[in-house]
Amino acid sequence: MKTIATFALALGVLGFAGLAGRTEDKKKDAGDGPKLDGKYTLVSGKKNGVAIDEEAKKGKYTFTADKITIEGMGVKFVMSYTIDPKATPMAIDMEILEGPEGTKGSKAAGIIEAKEDTVKLAYTMEKDKRPKGFDGKEGFHFELKKAK
Repeated sequence: MKTIATFALALGVLGFAGLAGRTEDKKKDAGDGPKLDGKYTLVSGKKNGVAIDEEAKKGKYTFTADKITIEGMGVKFVMSYTIDPKATPMAIDMEILEGPEGTKGSKAAGIIEAKEDTVKLAYTMEKDKRPKGFDGKEGFHFELKKAK
């Protein structure tokens, strides 16, 4: 059960559909998106409107140009991601590359907003149900702050 909760958290931070069909246009467009590289701390998060466990805030969240690594609660996830900066709000598609047994290949569709040192991310595990906002009522919502 702890692994499932951590998996959900991992996807939210990047938490986290559709990467297998990534196109050259999407790769090119990603250069126009936010520059996320760096280490982050989790400020807050929700799953279907309910605040996530405080233990998740102790995790390590690292973004590179195309991957997110999350370490905490005894597990590690590595996810690839692409951002469509032309979508409003910006769309993010994620896929787990490494993680606990049974999680590899799992995908999520979300939205992302990056302003100064804060990143907001909302996603669902259903590729046809990308969130429309960051309220966290349905699916997952996370707010991260760049570590100094």
